[in-house]
Amino acid sequence: MDGAKKPSGKLVGAVGELEHGKSKKFTMKRAGRDLEALLVNFDGTHFAYLNRCPHTGITLDWVNNQFFSSDTRYLMCATHGAVFEPPTGECIWGPCVGLSLQRLPIEIADGQIYAKLPGAE
Repeated sequence: MDGAKKPSGKLVGAVGELEHGKSKKFTMKRAGRDLEALLVNFDGTHFAYLNRCPHTGITLDWVNNQFFSSDTRYLMCATHGAVFEPPTGECIWGPCVGLSLQRLPIEIADGQIYAKLPGAE
């Protein structure tokens, strides 16, 4: 990596680790608090979000690390059934229509995936 920019953020996964429709939870620290987040693979592209529903602030997963609908097309909140577009985090059905999950920017370098959280330690 001589002369290459060193990735910033937290290492959260590797390219090829998650198949389409799969997810992986991780934590980020901000203001002394651990915040749970998720990395997802949707159609070969990775996205990361805080694991917080914009409706009530509760975690999305209905079973540990299960975020996708059964057809792997949408991310879902287990509590009230809100449905989110994986590439944008936008809620398209349920009590938070028009709101979005908080997206975490990711960077891929040398096959490794790094996530950033504004204000993270």
